[in-house]
Amino acid sequence: MHFRRLAVAAALATAVVVPASSSMAVAAGSNTAGHHQSAKPADRPSRAKFSATGTVTAVDAAAGTVTIKVKTGTKDVRRKTVTVAVPDNARIRVNGAAAETLADIAVGYRIAVVGIRTDKTYTATRVEARQVKPHPAPSPTPSPSNDDATPEPSHTESPDHS
Repeated sequence: MHFRRLAVAAALATAVVVPASSSMAVAAGSNTAGHHQSAKPADRPSRAKFSATGTVTAVDAAAGTVTIKVKTGTKDVRRKTVTVAVPDNARIRVNGAAAETLADIAVGYRIAVVGIRTDKTYTATRVEARQVKPHPAPSPTPSPSNDDATPEPSHTESPDHS
């Protein structure tokens, strides 16, 4: 009789514990507090800010793009050549003054761009360009011609009086 009570108690305990633990596992999997867990969609484009400073290698005003050989900037563009889309609403400054269009920028200008990278597309929000002042090439120093040369005095060795 003692064995029968023990068996019934074990059966009742199992009947109560097993459904409770399985419902707890289900509850842990679903959010019962009213908060919705949304998985990040796999097709959502990645967006990040970027900055680039370098030299203009090409400008296509009709397409609204500028190509830059980047010297410094964010890690994704540093020491690379990138093409940046410049929309109509981007702020453009050339030589410190507001510029009307991208056509005011020429190849060889120093440029600093700030904007948003979406996947692999770079879009500028602010562009600042400066014309590089050409450094004059050093002029060669004229060498004296041999025609006008004054003969140098010859050194004669004096006898050593010891």
